[in-house]
Amino acid sequence: MNHTLTLSGIYYRMKFLHEVGDILNQVRSPQGRSHYGGQRALYLSETPEGCRIATLIYRKADDPARGIFPLSVEGGEVVDLRNPDAVAALGIDRTHRQANWQEFRAQGLPSPTWEISDRVRELGLDGMIYESRSQPDLAHLTLFRWNETGGPKIRRVGDPIPDREC
Repeated sequence: MNHTLTLSGIYYRMKFLHEVGDILNQVRSPQGRSHYGGQRALYLSETPEGCRIATLIYRKADDPARGIFPLSVEGGEVVDLRNPDAVAALGIDRTHRQANWQEFRAQGLPSPTWEISDRVRELGLDGMIYESRSQPDLAHLTLFRWNETGGPKIRRVGDPIPDREC
């Protein structure tokens, strides 16, 4: 039984509208839920609403306008962390998946969520799908490699969807 998925579909990424040229690049922040220490990561959502929910914590009143960009993602091998059989078979301990990584970092501690992404990277997978921490009926995709030999191919497909407050 195969415990990974091959991607094929449209996923979404929210960015400031003036950053349209940066849409396929990795996150700029040095650390996040699934990356640290120079690791590559691209955070996407399965739906525009997922983008809105995932970015609420980062919004500021004086932010420039944002858009939600549809991206075609084809190929690449990922694990679905919502699948208990897959995580067990691949030796992924998702105990701390819902941890608030920022609270750990504020205390000077490594985020326990990094253990999960480190394991997925160790397995040689391109990324992982998981439920939203704050709204579990929504899902996100984090990729660790893309648009390189053997990895998923990503391209922008269409105009950004105007952002609106949730």
